[in-house]
Amino acid sequence: MSATRAHSTLTPLSKLFFRPTSDGLEALKTADRSIWLVGKKERLKRAAREISVTLNIPLLERMAEGLSPGYGGAKAETPWLDKGDMRKITLVALPEQAGRHVTPVRADAIAKQLHGKVAGTEVVLAVGAEDALAAGLAVARCLPPYSAKAEKPQDSSECHVTFIGSTPSEETLELLRLQSEGVRIAQGLVDRPPNVLDPASMASVVLEAVKDVPQVTTKVIEGEALKEAGYGLLYAVGKSAVQPARLVVLTHPGKGDGKKGVAIVGKGITFDTGGAALKSREGMIGMKRDMGGAAGVFGAFLALARAGGLKSGRPLHCVLCIAENGIGEKMFLQDDILTAYSGLTVEINNTDAEGRLVLADGVSHVAKNLDCELIVDMATLTGAQGISSGVQHALIIATDEDLEKAAVVAGKESGDLVLPGIFAPEILIHEFDSEFADMRNSVKNRGNAQSSCAGLFIHRHLTHSGYTGRWMHVDMAYPAMMGDHATGYGVGLLSTLLQHPASAL
Repeated sequence: MSATRAHSTLTPLSKLFFRPTSDGLEALKTADRSIWLVGKKERLKRAAREISVTLNIPLLERMAEGLSPGYGGAKAETPWLDKGDMRKITLVALPEQAGRHVTPVRADAIAKQLHGKVAGTEVVLAVGAEDALAAGLAVARCLPPYSAKAEKPQDSSECHVTFIGSTPSEETLELLRLQSEGVRIAQGLVDRPPNVLDPASMASVVLEAVKDVPQVTTKVIEGEALKEAGYGLLYAVGKSAVQPARLVVLTHPGKGDGKKGVAIVGKGITFDTGGAALKSREGMIGMKRDMGGAAGVFGAFLALARAGGLKSGRPLHCVLCIAENGIGEKMFLQDDILTAYSGLTVEINNTDAEGRLVLADGVSHVAKNLDCELIVDMATLTGAQGISSGVQHALIIATDEDLEKAAVVAGKESGDLVLPGIFAPEILIHEFDSEFADMRNSVKNRGNAQSSCAGLFIHRHLTHSGYTGRWMHVDMAYPAMMGDHATGYGVGLLSTLLQHPASAL
């Protein structure tokens, strides 16, 4: 990828800023932009009352009173004359209902109501301080950073977010700034087409992004060097593509006091044809998104590294397993037996189950080369994830209950929701039994907790590599997208989880 294209990924034309509450409503007088006012009904009414006085917009509170949000939220809008220019204020009443697996502020409803509509506007969030992170990140997801339209090119714009009725701390505002930047970089990567983003250009964007981040070091193993070093699975998946596979390793050293580290590992399949198990025409559409796990992992690493690393002082490693699962004379085949970096042999019975292959080599790299006590891998891994946990919640499996609970809390705090799956390797790993190798790469019975099994394939390689620490797998195939656009899923989840006391070790 050229320097110009890398720059556009890292610095989108549509900008997002979070205002401190002290700037308040007075800033709206001089903003010269239309306004979105968002909140649950009682907070919305109070905020509408204040804004009606500040901007001289009669009946705004009555409009808020008349909204019935139901399950998905409701909105109403009114024009107002601002210094001779006609502008618009839109009220969004968020649903009151929020079950125990849902973000209390209903970040999902914010994204649904505002997506693609907030560039060049003022967004006023009438939410509590405890909901500021989830609500703010929801707004960040509403500004798709990538467009290739020639007839309607994307213009430079600014969206300013203000909080009313609460005062988020300076720390929260800084978290919002860093995490929203990570979210939007992840979105920009996922939305780029495969003729723009391939393994080489994705690695270039990553290296460009971290080059000026203090203390971050990088390592890249690519192409034939992967084969020579024993990364047989990652190499095989990418060997038919024009651009070879790459293992990109980023490290922030933390405080350097000898503590064991934390690693986040992402699946980065820049396009997935299915390989020899070729996908259908319909099934192949959208497979540019198959690097959503690596994009989210990288966005989280960038946010954490720019913040100075983990609060615990532990080293933080980011491992990106980047490849294109192409077709051609060099492609790997069904019935191939490959040797993984873990040392296990894998009989291929589905070349379209390639994500677990590259992640197996990625986590084994961590186990053998990085001294870590917590590993989290994330991927758009299985179509069955949506059946297991729905389109809003990623499926997680974890080696211990405290980590699982911490992830659920982090998901609700950030808006990147998760739901626990089954961690039962003693029962499920037999789905991968092979007559000729240590294991196959796809399950025998697709009706037997398929998404959990896929995660446990990765776990087996991890433990065979000698790892005895904590581990969590995140399958976010469905929440990675909202309609045709990427959500930047995982940035908020991982950034929040890794600063959580339960994951600080």
